[in-house]
Amino acid sequence: MRGVSERCGTFIKQGLNQSEKNTIVDTHNMLRNKVAMGEEKRGRPGPQPYAANMMKLSWDGELATFAQTWVEQCTYGHDLCRNSERFQVGQNIHIGSKSIDLPGNLTDNILSFYNEVENFYSSNLDPFRFNDKSGHYSQLVWAETYLVGCGYVIFQENVWIKYMLVCNYGPAGNYEGASVYKVGRPGSGRLKQQENIDHLLAT
Repeated sequence: MRGVSERCGTFIKQGLNQSEKNTIVDTHNMLRNKVAMGEEKRGRPGPQPYAANMMKLSWDGELATFAQTWVEQCTYGHDLCRNSERFQVGQNIHIGSKSIDLPGNLTDNILSFYNEVENFYSSNLDPFRFNDKSGHYSQLVWAETYLVGCGYVIFQENVWIKYMLVCNYGPAGNYEGASVYKVGRPGSGRLKQQENIDHLLAT
């Protein structure tokens, strides 16, 4: 297990409390539900199609531990050693900075992933073709992903306050040739549909 990197400078905050974890999960599911319902009007072209098989995300402690370990390296780049014995793991990273110590807004961080929908080509939905201008979005709405775990730090580097969010997703999305999601009536994507909360399929 890695220790905390010296490049982080002085930590102001490490980790997430339960309320923040809930915010992360709820924000992801709100956005996934928006896409599943066909309510996202942006894209190339928009609107985005309805999703038949979009899963509801839940928090995963192992993914969060891996994410927190990586975010404490204070490196803007993807962790190459993040996969679980259960599945391959996807990853989204947000980093920002400001000159004064203000609380970070986790919802805005996640929206920065989602707003890449503006660059998402609907023709790349199924089969999926990766685009580095919309890769955060496609992982966030990857239908068969059902677990998320994130790590978070705020640290001071000279006069700058930097904040960094790493979110791990399982099973991973963004596989070339697979489908981001199946187009169809929300919640209709299984022969034996399990409990349906809003318009996302429960695990």
